[in-house]
Amino acid sequence: MPKPVYVFSGFLDAGKTRAIKGTLYNPRFNEGEASLIICLEQGDEEYDKKFLEITNSQVVYLDSINDLTIEKQKELDEQYKPERIFVELNGMEDDNILYNNGFIADWELAQTLTFIDASKFSMYLTNMRQFLYNHVVNAEVIVLNRSDDVDKRYLRNNLKSINQYSELIYEDKDGKATNKIEDELFDTSKPLEISDIDYGLWFMDAVDNPQKYDKVELTIKVKYAGKIDQYDNVLIMGRKAMVCCANDITDIALPCMNLHEKDIDKEKYYTLHGFGRCIENSEGMKICALQVKEFKEAEAPKDDLVTFN
Repeated sequence: MPKPVYVFSGFLDAGKTRAIKGTLYNPRFNEGEASLIICLEQGDEEYDKKFLEITNSQVVYLDSINDLTIEKQKELDEQYKPERIFVELNGMEDDNILYNNGFIADWELAQTLTFIDASKFSMYLTNMRQFLYNHVVNAEVIVLNRSDDVDKRYLRNNLKSINQYSELIYEDKDGKATNKIEDELFDTSKPLEISDIDYGLWFMDAVDNPQKYDKVELTIKVKYAGKIDQYDNVLIMGRKAMVCCANDITDIALPCMNLHEKDIDKEKYYTLHGFGRCIENSEGMKICALQVKEFKEAEAPKDDLVTFN
């Protein structure tokens, strides 16, 4: 049976070590299995001898993510014979190096978690955007600690623009989980006309809550982003957003039904009017789509790139 690997990512002092220790102290998770912690960063929190003995864990410190090669994994597996592995990444290295290198056959990636000090998020976004992107893009779960005095909608929309499928968990300064956002920006009890400036906010809400917009009358301004080959009357329409840097622009777009490629100029914007539909994509995930009733050419937005403020 493959041994599960749990990857903990994030900047220094974001809570990675504390989270690993809390997980291994939890009797519901740890019933005495042999655990190996591979640590690529040392902060204020330490893996002390008492903790290691109580949790039946061993820790190995490596200087760089580049040291965790397939050969090194084989060596560690033979030396420590762990039943599961925890990897604590260095916040100033590229997480993608680990995923590109992969794991030995006996190790299987089980979960990726990223920890972020929410009180510093704006600074990370402004000054360390590429590193932030590297930590977030692969994360299944993002834990936002110290989020008491930070606009959670601002956190969510910026993070979801990088990785729309990640689960966000908000914690206060004491480490206690707080309620998730119940976004009330858009009142679906009446027809909605999404303004240019609100498109990013609306799209992120539609990603999180596609069922919220099912059968809701919608008007949006978008342009061509692609097509689905098996359907000749469905186009992907949306806008572009910068997710980490000027060279990393992505489409934030949705399927729009009752549109044909021959009727659309790919360089122009269009105002689409219709009704939202909550559908399942090819991977079985629920997503928001638009059943178009009418469309017309429109002026381009003042700012071509979407913002999430």
